[in-house]
Amino acid sequence: MWIKRELKQRIIKATQSRPTVLLTGARQTGKSSLLKNIFPNTHYISFDHLQQVEQVKESPKHFLNQFESPVILDEVQYVPELFRELKIVIDENRQEYGKWILTGSQQFELMENISETLAGRISIIHLETLSASELRKSNIPHIKEFLWKGGYPEIWSNELLETNDFFESYIRTYIERDLRRIVEVKNLNDFRRLLKVLATRVGQLLNYRDISKDVGVSDMTIKTWIHALQTSGLIYLLSPFYTNIGKRLTKSPKIYFADHGLAAYLLGIETMHEWNNHIYRGNLWENFVMMELIKTHFLTPGKDIFFYRDQNGVEIDFMIEKKRKLFFIEAKATETVNKKKLNFGKVIPLFEEKYETEAIVAQNIPDKKILRLGGYNSFNPLNVVYELK
Repeated sequence: MWIKRELKQRIIKATQSRPTVLLTGARQTGKSSLLKNIFPNTHYISFDHLQQVEQVKESPKHFLNQFESPVILDEVQYVPELFRELKIVIDENRQEYGKWILTGSQQFELMENISETLAGRISIIHLETLSASELRKSNIPHIKEFLWKGGYPEIWSNELLETNDFFESYIRTYIERDLRRIVEVKNLNDFRRLLKVLATRVGQLLNYRDISKDVGVSDMTIKTWIHALQTSGLIYLLSPFYTNIGKRLTKSPKIYFADHGLAAYLLGIETMHEWNNHIYRGNLWENFVMMELIKTHFLTPGKDIFFYRDQNGVEIDFMIEKKRKLFFIEAKATETVNKKKLNFGKVIPLFEEKYETEAIVAQNIPDKKILRLGGYNSFNPLNVVYELK
């Protein structure tokens, strides 16, 4: 079963105005499948295959010159030798738009190579796992299971696939292949323990020392491993919102998984009943809400989505900056909310002189529309997209 991706038109538009388009994202988010669906007649090369990698290493120029028509080059992070020669080929005909369509998984290393060689010649688009909106539009049944299954496309397109089998294979493949390319890990069991510890800390401030105690390795090792998880797109570190408002604000980031289903698996959740009754349900809901905001509005953590927390522990889960407007969003996993526990009244007045503001609660309600309540709007991201206007 094919599930339509909302990035399709953005990708098509990019190929009409840039010589090169790069689709990034973690492994198994559906990059290759999406490009093959959009460009079914385009030649496809995968650098997952060693033979193709050796061809590039031997002669990047000869490899590129064999293509007269557009080509999809998959997992280009494995062939950094390609980028400099690709720049030369592109500069020979800057108006040949959409000829080089690339994918890559290891984001930081990939971005460094591209910034050095292809700046101004490339459009970069990031693909996350499926959103609730994409599942709704595809009329997927039992959409509530999205809360614990997450959005990896294969889980939803293959009805015979067991969710646990997928995630176990995913983690094993990541550790055995991608991780070893990014950083040296001597004890794989320690790294697996780190993943489980991070799942218990979703939505919490990142504290390397506390995590190192729980995992049993040094602070420096934890920093290196978390950087590797960022590099491969498995986690996000969400920055606090900084502005001169006369208060001391938290500087530490909060940690989230790029797919909340992976976090749920690491916590041992296998059914909707277990999700509903889990001690970390609120954390998982917060993770789900953040990623839905990112997926449906194409936000970038640290650029246009943040969180707020001051020295007194007053916190707003998410702040989204759109031009001169700030959206304040609280994530609540319950159907009812105690208004006294909402911090809008303590935080929003600090920003009203400079910004237009809007208060929102993303909560687990059955309604399939946005509710206009006193002082804030309420919606369930599982059922509806909140337009940020």
